Amino acid sequence: MRTLSVRPGQEERDIASGREILQEAIDHPSKTVMIVRYHSPEVARFVDKAATRSDPFPWRETVWVTDRRIFEPGLETKLFDANDTACGVVLDLLDRPVAHLTADASLSAIDRAFRDAGGGAS
Repeated sequence: MRTLSVRPGQEERDIASGREILQEAIDHPSKTVMIVRYHSPEVARFVDKAATRSDPFPWRETVWVTDRRIFEPGLETKLFDANDTACGVVLDLLDRPVAHLTADASLSAIDRAFRDAGGGAS
């Protein structure tokens, strides 16, 4: 799992680096990626669960964007559409959103989202 944050005094550098890392994850030709947004205790618990369903599998990746400025203009809307309650989105190998997840999603729902997106069986 990767966590992308922006440090005070390093905004320009961290945003540029975060955008590059995020795009690399999205563009990876053989990984199913979950992008997580927002920063709260509930989302942190969700990220922990998501990591348990992605870290053991080399074909899955979770990227937590803790600062929304990291998203290129329009990318967050493209990924999450109008789903304001979703903190996570799983992309298929063609970078299309397959599943949106809320912070209260279960481990089985997270795993199912990865599998539905082509992220293999667990």
